[in-house]
Amino acid sequence: MAAADPELEGLGAALIAWGGASAPPSLAALARLEPTAAGVPPPPPSLARGGPSLGARLAAALAAPRPGAGFDADPAGTLADRILQALQARHPFLPLEAHRAELVRLNARGLEELARALSAGPGGPALGAALAPSIARYLAGLVDWARALEAAAGPIAADRPVVSAEYEASTQLRVLGLDPARLAEPILDLGCGVEARLVRALRARGLEARGIDRLATPAEGIRRASWLEEPLPEATLGTVISHLGFSLHLLHHHLRPGEEALRYARRYMEILRALRPGGVFAYVPGLPFLEEHLPTAAWRVERTPVDVPPPPPPPGAAPLPWYAARVSRLRR
Repeated sequence: MAAADPELEGLGAALIAWGGASAPPSLAALARLEPTAAGVPPPPPSLARGGPSLGARLAAALAAPRPGAGFDADPAGTLADRILQALQARHPFLPLEAHRAELVRLNARGLEELARALSAGPGGPALGAALAPSIARYLAGLVDWARALEAAAGPIAADRPVVSAEYEASTQLRVLGLDPARLAEPILDLGCGVEARLVRALRARGLEARGIDRLATPAEGIRRASWLEEPLPEATLGTVISHLGFSLHLLHHHLRPGEEALRYARRYMEILRALRPGGVFAYVPGLPFLEEHLPTAAWRVERTPVDVPPPPPPPGAAPLPWYAARVSRLRR
């Protein structure tokens, strides 16, 4: 494994911090931005200290990326993931993963221009002025990318932070009514989050646990993957867990027009069939419109109240089903 490049990592951290500080207040605002070279935010001061060596190393990393290994190994991909993580915190139901590849390409083009500017040297305040047209081009591409998201998902409502991601492992187990000492293995966490806290905690106990998430940071037992596409062979899993993940998205699509709810409902049954006899699918929020149709000869449904207030339902909709469910595959 190649040694990390602290200077290149520092450049990535500076770019991410600069982007976060100068980003529009919402995704909808970004989609309506009209960037010009005269109006772009000034680049971080650390760029002025860059030089030909840093530019050459950035160009080399862009030419041969190693995904999942940090900014110094995969600059365009790492930057894309940070952008998507920020968006997911406010827009959890947008089809972000479908647009990641184009965002990576956009980042690569912008970073290639930065690498050329750094390589040309010298640094100093003049570098920031020289980069203004490149920054404007990058922002214009980002605006087009945001508009493509709108075209795919419909108008983007005013965003706000959604607290439904990195809960502590103990909180997730308590809400779901699960005792880690009694979990059947192997365990799969659907939508484990970027940090995969529950997976890491279960593996630390010696349990056979893995997690998938569309924006997960890859590690031992943790993969970046879609819960709608992950292979789920029948009768292979002891426990499937999804805390404010799969069922929350299924419920969201159930309350909206379109065909996505049917796709999720089919996947729900595939998850159940992936359980071994005696296995459990534990999730929150509950899905009464599906659970009530499960044959009682094959499945047992248990419900646990959630001891925090539910989110408000959409205007005109009935109150949300606010409980944790555990669906067990009965032994035959």
